[in-house]
Amino acid sequence: MPKNEASELCLRTPEGVEALVMMETTAGSNPDAIIKDILQLPGVTSINEVSGEFDLVAILKANTIEQLNGYIDLIRETNGIDSTETRIILSEIYLKNKQDPPKDIQTMVMFISSTGYHTSQVAQALLKIPAVKKVYEISGKHDIVAFLGTKNIADLNTTLDEMRKIKGITKTTTYVILK
Repeated sequence: MPKNEASELCLRTPEGVEALVMMETTAGSNPDAIIKDILQLPGVTSINEVSGEFDLVAILKANTIEQLNGYIDLIRETNGIDSTETRIILSEIYLKNKQDPPKDIQTMVMFISSTGYHTSQVAQALLKIPAVKKVYEISGKHDIVAFLGTKNIADLNTTLDEMRKIKGITKTTTYVILK
């Protein structure tokens, strides 16, 4: 980023309803085929294969909660999907003009913040970390999800250590994006 461009903190509230849908797939199923099928469904804006408790993570956009429920039903009916968990995206917090982090190792990290701290304060602190690309405040068990990129596993580990030092973060769950 050129030195004369300042990074401006921005807040985007979704128009309609946006959600993060995490999916477990059937053992032995073909993730590439499932991804291809899900990308054909209405409302799906992106999907990634991840490591961890879930196998796939998608972002969906809909006009209404009813429409979103219909889109999620279509995902659940997709061959190879065993179960889903959905988190409504409440807002996206990002820095305008922030330089993109490396893309060698992309990761999704979910956070639980402690009482007494506003999630927006924690999200803003996360954005100060160079590897962090996007931060969403979400509903459900976790309060925040961040997407980041690092050059290697050692950098990822250093970044996670830095994130865990932020006041207000009580727990992290990390998913490395495979595809």
